[in-house]
Amino acid sequence: MLNYGRAIRIARAAVGKAQGTVAEKAGLSPSYLSQVEKEARTPSLSAIESISRALGVPMRLLTLLAADDEDLKGTNAEAAQRLGLDLIDLLRQLARRERLREDSPDTRTD
Repeated sequence: MLNYGRAIRIARAAVGKAQGTVAEKAGLSPSYLSQVEKEARTPSLSAIESISRALGVPMRLLTLLAADDEDLKGTNAEAAQRLGLDLIDLLRQLARRERLREDSPDTRTD
């Protein structure tokens, strides 16, 4: 079963965004996002899409991060480990890109 709460926590930590910031950018209440991350609520598809955009992380990546052992059945351990490392590297790249975009004079709102 896909665990989007875990995926969102991982992605949010990797890109270095606060929960409140992500909730605001996604148009969701901080309480709702907190419940999703704690796995107390299952997010709708539209909420996942909004959170994905707010994080600057492709939805497919969130879905892959949400996968558990059963979802990845048939994938050998070495391939899964490589994939995990590649995902972490991609999240770091996305975070750097997001920080550069936020620091760009064209995107500042101050």
